[in-house]
Amino acid sequence: MTMLPSTPGPSAPTPAAIAALVQAARTMPREAFLLQAARFNAAFPRDFTAQDLLGALYAGLGRFDLAEPAFRTALVARPDAHATRLVHGVTLHELGRHEEACRALAPLAGMAEAELYLGLALQGLERFDEAVGHLQIAVRQEPGNVRALNNLGACLMALRRYEEAETALQQALQLAPAHEEAMLNLADVWIAYGEPQRSLALVRHHLKRAPRNPDFHAKQGDALLRGGAPGEALAAYEQALALAPDRADLHAALAEAWHGLGDLNEALPLYAQAIALEPDNARFHADHGVALEEAGQRLDAIAALSRSLALDPNDDFVRARLHGCKMHVCDWSTFDETAQHLAALGTGDTPVSPFALITIDTDPAQQLVRARCHARKYAAIRPAPLAVPPAADGRIRIGYFSADFHQHATMLLMSGLFRLHDRSRFAVTAYSFGPPSDDAMRTALIGDVERFVDVRTLDNAAIVALARADGLDIAVDLKGYTKHNRTELFAHRLAPVQVNWLGFPGTCGTAFHDYLIGDRVLTPLEAQQHYSERLICLPDSYQCNDDTRPIADWTPTRTELGLPEQGFVFCSFNNLYKITPDIFAIWVRLLQAVPDAVLWLLRSNPEAEAHLRAATIAMGLDDARLVFAEREPNPRHLARMASADLFLDTYPCNAHTTASDALWAGLPLITLRGETFASRVAASLLHAVDLPELVTSSAAEYEALALALAQDRQRLGNVRARLAHNRTHSALYDTARFTRNLETAYAMAFDRHAAGLPPADLVVPDAGPQRGDKALCG
Repeated sequence: MTMLPSTPGPSAPTPAAIAALVQAARTMPREAFLLQAARFNAAFPRDFTAQDLLGALYAGLGRFDLAEPAFRTALVARPDAHATRLVHGVTLHELGRHEEACRALAPLAGMAEAELYLGLALQGLERFDEAVGHLQIAVRQEPGNVRALNNLGACLMALRRYEEAETALQQALQLAPAHEEAMLNLADVWIAYGEPQRSLALVRHHLKRAPRNPDFHAKQGDALLRGGAPGEALAAYEQALALAPDRADLHAALAEAWHGLGDLNEALPLYAQAIALEPDNARFHADHGVALEEAGQRLDAIAALSRSLALDPNDDFVRARLHGCKMHVCDWSTFDETAQHLAALGTGDTPVSPFALITIDTDPAQQLVRARCHARKYAAIRPAPLAVPPAADGRIRIGYFSADFHQHATMLLMSGLFRLHDRSRFAVTAYSFGPPSDDAMRTALIGDVERFVDVRTLDNAAIVALARADGLDIAVDLKGYTKHNRTELFAHRLAPVQVNWLGFPGTCGTAFHDYLIGDRVLTPLEAQQHYSERLICLPDSYQCNDDTRPIADWTPTRTELGLPEQGFVFCSFNNLYKITPDIFAIWVRLLQAVPDAVLWLLRSNPEAEAHLRAATIAMGLDDARLVFAEREPNPRHLARMASADLFLDTYPCNAHTTASDALWAGLPLITLRGETFASRVAASLLHAVDLPELVTSSAAEYEALALALAQDRQRLGNVRARLAHNRTHSALYDTARFTRNLETAYAMAFDRHAAGLPPADLVVPDAGPQRGDKALCG
């Protein structure tokens, strides 16, 4: 073996020295070669040939950290060496120093390989538009460059230009059928299309060739999970993890599958294992935090989400989710900070759930932008053509889709509607993708609808095929973006007319929800600009109610309820996450102004109670003035409301079912009306029960009205008497009247479709009272 001299040698290496170094790179153990290369570098520190050679040999070993300074030194000696500039740019890209790579390669624009690596560097910077331009040049110059085609497809996919991405990736696979990355990317395109079966066929074809490739098994899991089959996805991820047990991403994927099945006991340890393997992965901490929150471990969830946000401060999804989690425990420590970010949250490349910021957002225009950004995930789905022939019996076929067909707030509201639907005009089917249940509400529903179909075990494709085979005319989405939704079903077009109603308090921002059901107070036609759907304005409230809902025969004393026997009782039985600092400050001021008053709230979790008590003390009030009620079955909950004097609504997210509970129980409610859907619900209910004077339009007016009613018992008594009368004489609790009005709305929407007309705003005429005096349910 030829050894280099350790003492300074000539200014340029001899051919023999060069040959010796090349031979050493080929034959020596790596560490021995690196030692010899260091001596060579010391001998020829500024020579172009020496440094260029060193850079090439280091790069060949994958030691780009050593190659980069060698190439840089070589370029100092010969700035016009284009080949060296090219490999220097490539090296910078391999080191992840993409900005520097772009600067190094820019003078070489036009060269095929330089264009390729410019594209790759820009892709690494997520400047996908610019990356596409350079990669397209590289492909034009070298049509057979598989790497350029694959990465072009990946960048087009990031820009949601799926058809172009599909073309580039299929070209790559035609040239190199076994190209793994192109296959995985093409599978992702088809998943985005909402066509997981195509992805599965592609992946399974490649699995025959490489059955031990964990990436293929994992991609199979991705397709199954997106297709609505988390159980099958589970098996695919387990197979991937068995083949690569130290891969953090596979632990996280398996956790997501268990999460999708609702088994948090299995999911949480897997998320923790993924984090143990990659402790600085922001996404793993975020997913773990979401699962912890759903498991009720909210303090741990806040810690996990906070860690994720610290690792990636620009993640809007995590910031919004952290806000929601803190609201559940009434932790307002970052409320103002979130408000400062609000205008931009979820309006860029990182969507957030439109439900996540509902407790803070007062701007309907922002809500629409946010919803549309969230809905981009469905934009690539290409529904098959749908042609539904008229029903042989002439009836309109309606399908209601929900996870909540059991003892749930949705069913408390809707049970009367299902009971009273006109079977001579409408064929009604309930499609349930929620948990199995044998409770009284599920049993009653099965008897009240024409068909009840449990689709919880079916994937998306099977549900869509079933709904289409049933010939639905109208499909009603009762979930929107609330928990356990399957919005993607509607992206595939279940029926010619698709309606967003009741479950989600706002616009879905999609192109496939044709209508949103509202009313003249909740969604006045002049607000249509804030909705992606066309508006159906019912003549009274959008919210259905069951006028046979029972109130328990129970008259507890205030003492039994933990309330003082004397004094004024303000209450707010909303979920505690709806309480904002500003509203709570008003409530505390009311307690200070009414010395014998207490505030009666619904118990949720110890952390929230502790934060509310601390906030009360911080404002100079004894926290004994707060009383927390245990949860009760709905009939008993309604009965105990008689012990309260006045219900104080929250803002900007009002009481919804809770408001109609209070009014049905005879408890007056005051609300602050805003501009968003969620901040106008209680106003809608109060107008429908003929008590519009309890609707305020500013915080000052809200506070003043609450104080006035608390200090004037006669005035409050008059309001209570009017409410007691209006319960059985106004539209809000006339279930038959609501049902007829809703059926008119369905018929109007269907008739437009049948006439070949696009959806349009619809103002529904009132059927008028459908009942006389009715005894209260006891």
